[in-house]
Formats: sequence, C-alpha cells, structure tokens
Amino acid sequence: MFRTFLLAVGFAGLAIGSAAAQANTAAKPPSPPVSSEPEATTATYGGWTLRCTHRQVAGAAARFCEVEQAVVPQGQQNPIAQIGVGRLSPKDEMRLTVVLPTNITFRNVPKVTAQDKDPGVVLTWERCVPGGCVADAILKDDVLRAWHAIAADTGRLLFTNAAGQNVAIEFSFRGFGQAMDAFAKARA
Repeated sequence: MFRTFLLAVGFAGLAIGSAAAQANTAAKPPSPPVSSEPEATTATYGGWTLRCTHRQVAGAAARFCEVEQAVVPQGQQNPIAQIGVGRLSPKDEMRLTVVLPTNITFRNVPKVTAQDKDPGVVLTWERCVPGGCVADAILKDDVLRAWHAIAADTGRLLFTNAAGQNVAIEFSFRGFGQAMDAFAKARA
C-alpha cells in the first residue's frame, strides 16, 4: 500500500535506532497473542489490488484498506508509478494518491484522467522521499461513480518531468469497479 510504502521508507531510519535498542537489556513485556484474523489480506481484480491490514489504534483493533495499481511499463520489472484510492479512517473522505518518480517538476501539478474528454482529478504535491514523490487529492463521489462504471478503458496519469517534458503514463481501469465494491464490503 502507498502508505505502507511511505512508512517503509521511514522505517529505514529505525534500523539505526535498533542497534541502540538491542543494547538495552531491560526485560520486554510479553507479546500480545496472535489473532485468528489475518494481519493483512490482498485480493486482485483485473489491474487493481485491494489490500487490507489490521492494526492497533489507541488500543483498539482497526482495519485499513486501500485499492491500488502499480503501473509497470512493458518490458520492465519495477513500477514507474503507483495509484491508490482509500481512506485513512472511516470518517475521512476518499482520497486518490499517486507515487511518481523523483524526476519531476513541481511547477505543474499531476492529474489523473479517465477518458479523453474527462477533465480529470488534479492532485497536489505532498512530499518527495528517496523512493518517489507523492501527490494526492480528495476523490469526489461523482468521479468515483464515473470511474466505477468504466470497464476496460485506459486512464492516464499526467505530470511534467524535471526536463520540462509532459509525460502521460497509461493505466487500466479494468477491475476498478469490482475492487471498489470489495473495498466497500471490507470497510463495512
């Protein structure tokens, strides 16, 4: 998940602190029992993956889910971009988040479009980390409904690279509606 990816980048700094923690010889409290529920689940719907994790938040179990797609160019193994839809909490609005390469220009904001005549969703740059630059936007219900109805059309992720060239990365909407239906059930 994007948020997991971003957290993983932050965890690299924890490795430095772990050596100091190992030096601490104080007794550790016992680990909590393992739940009968899986800690993480994934399900794939066409080009989209629903990922859910269980975590403790303020002493209570909570489930976090996100629908995502890693955009891997033909002939390559690593994604050039990642697109995700989800909420941080049930009270939050639905968000669209993208992770792009660090070779970008901040002067122009990225945009996701579903079809040629679609005005698209304009994203706001949030931050760059060594693994990529993150942009997001609130995903309005009408846009979500329109995207849900798209069966196999190709969408585009538009941004400007550091050389000032406009870049359009294509991704698939195949399975997006089914993944969002499963997201709704998983969050219920």
